[in-house]
Amino acid sequence: MTFYYKTKETMIKMRVEKYMKQKRKRKLIFETALSILILLAIVSGAAAGYYGSKVLSFLDHISEEAPQSEEEIVQKTSQIKNTEPFSVLILGIDEEDEGAARSDTIIVATLNPKEESMKLVSIPRDTYITLPDGRREKINAAYASGGSLLAREMISNYLDIPIDFYASLDFDGLIHLVDAVDGITVNSDLEFTQDSHEFKKGYQLIDGEAALAYSRMRKKDPRGDFGRQDRQKEVIVSILKKLNSTKSVTHFNEILGAIGPNLKTNARSEQMVGMALNYSSVLKNIDQITLDGEGRKAYFPSYDLDLYVWEADEFALLELQNDLKDHLDIRPSSNMAPNKATIIQ
Repeated sequence: MTFYYKTKETMIKMRVEKYMKQKRKRKLIFETALSILILLAIVSGAAAGYYGSKVLSFLDHISEEAPQSEEEIVQKTSQIKNTEPFSVLILGIDEEDEGAARSDTIIVATLNPKEESMKLVSIPRDTYITLPDGRREKINAAYASGGSLLAREMISNYLDIPIDFYASLDFDGLIHLVDAVDGITVNSDLEFTQDSHEFKKGYQLIDGEAALAYSRMRKKDPRGDFGRQDRQKEVIVSILKKLNSTKSVTHFNEILGAIGPNLKTNARSEQMVGMALNYSSVLKNIDQITLDGEGRKAYFPSYDLDLYVWEADEFALLELQNDLKDHLDIRPSSNMAPNKATIIQ
């Protein structure tokens, strides 16, 4: 067995160079990363009050009738009631391009209320996998081939953990949500212009369109994608602070209107109410995890093209799998190398 060691500085430089070379449009982490937790904030702020009936109606509206056995529904409801850790697959759906929609943002969130923490793992959309029909594809094609259920299955196999729930949100919902809470405050460490929006150093109040531009900027940041990720996290936290404030109740109808048409989940209304009551403490510690890997070209017979694909470092993937299992109170694997049956290549 051979191990490769890199200095921290070298690894950062390599990552920045890799991201700067990728010339493709990407959906933003912040547009979907907390779609379930946005519901937590809304429900915990209003479920017991005047808007309680509206909340329950809203939750029923966004809940999809995914094929689940009665036993599975009871098990997951009990899991939430007993405040056990659970996982959520969060998909940002790109429906702008011609043809089938693909999940251009793929995030797995694990929530552990006893540790009062949440882990967010972003899976690159170009991750190279094998679909059940034997075709080699990028992982974002799973949604195009079989919707949220196939995406859930493939990502569960890839990370070697159960995926309890999924949620999908399209792009427009985030912009409307920021506007519904009368904007958010950010603290920029740079002065820059992005998409016709000018940002100064320091604190400033921004609307939904500006929040998108603020989170999108990468090329003008010396830290490249790492700087962008920090801004995305800042936007997430700012939104949550607004949603958790007592003032957000005065914008309740606007908030529901902003995310209602754009959010779908397999969680049932009673399960989401349980999340609101039992899991809001996970917002105290949000850990964003980056998976190491590298890109290359691969031939796709269906397109007759060589396309960019991304593959995780196998030991980094094993470490991530065990970290998530530990956070979900699942026994981590004792293998020294990844199980090839659980890593789809």
